[in-house]
Amino acid sequence: MAEPQRVDRVAYGRFRNAYIYITEACQLRCEHCYMGERLDRALKMPLPKIVETLTTWRRLGSSKVTLLGGEPTLHPYFGDAVRVAKKIGYEHVITTTNAQLSAAKKFRQLAPADFAYVQVSLDGGSAETHDKVRGNGTFDVAMETTAELTTRGFDTRIICTVNKANEPDVLRLLDIADALGVSLVKFHVFSTIGTGHGNPEMAMTPPEWVTFCDNLNSAAPQYKTRVWYQPTYARRDQMERYQREGYQGCIGRTLDRISVFPDGRAYVCSYLFDTDLHFAQMVDGRVELNRGAKGNEFDLFTSALTKSSCDGCKASACLGGCPAEQVVMGASSCSAYEDIVPVCRLWKSSAKPEE
Repeated sequence: MAEPQRVDRVAYGRFRNAYIYITEACQLRCEHCYMGERLDRALKMPLPKIVETLTTWRRLGSSKVTLLGGEPTLHPYFGDAVRVAKKIGYEHVITTTNAQLSAAKKFRQLAPADFAYVQVSLDGGSAETHDKVRGNGTFDVAMETTAELTTRGFDTRIICTVNKANEPDVLRLLDIADALGVSLVKFHVFSTIGTGHGNPEMAMTPPEWVTFCDNLNSAAPQYKTRVWYQPTYARRDQMERYQREGYQGCIGRTLDRISVFPDGRAYVCSYLFDTDLHFAQMVDGRVELNRGAKGNEFDLFTSALTKSSCDGCKASACLGGCPAEQVVMGASSCSAYEDIVPVCRLWKSSAKPEE
């Protein structure tokens, strides 16, 4: 493998956030996992390809990289991938983990300075709810690993996928975060993609998610830990607030992010991972745009600038809506719920005013 070279920041680069799926392998089979059949395929990026991929997107402007899976710590060269990312010049190296025993062992070989932060997936505020999604005994192990990471000085964060089964107790995660010294908790809504296709009963309706976010906004200020969430849906009267916070519609058309899989497919929006509308394909370190008959994501996202994704009112509240929602669900949320508008599911809001 050639020695990785440092790549300086690109002044006008795109793809600020790179999400590199170094492996599709995972020892768990969570009920909501958006990876779907990829988990059984279990492809792994060879280390030279990891270096090549990191280098390519750094040259295009990426400054933050998140190493993902599957379970990224199962990759035999996980530690090498972390160190290479820093050597190439990424200002922020991040990972998301299920925090099981194999992950704990890998983190013991690394230091807090190797990461900007580590995200632990906890999908319930108790073993009862979390384990229903992720498997028996996984909550207690994840809690032990989280406590070990915070004690060692890692900036540790919790990420939670909210569904109908765990919604009653996920706010307990705020108590857990305060007790363990976690720096941030982020909530996002269950999506019926990947494995979620087979569990539609777990999905919250748009009004149910909006109500959850209302409750989260009420509860969060009582805690020390920062709290983020992805609105995904909102009432029309909430959109003025989100626009004040910086919401400008579909993030996809800004090319702020890219997700790259071991097979070379590169997506802008995670909601489209089950489709052939990927933005590009990586071939021998080159980024080749997807020019298939159906076009690619960027064509889809920019179409909302001139024509709303629901073919409806082009309401100023939604700024064109979510084109991906129309593709995946066959209809926009606003067509089923009069007062609900779609918000880009990649955009996040703070449930706790910044100090």
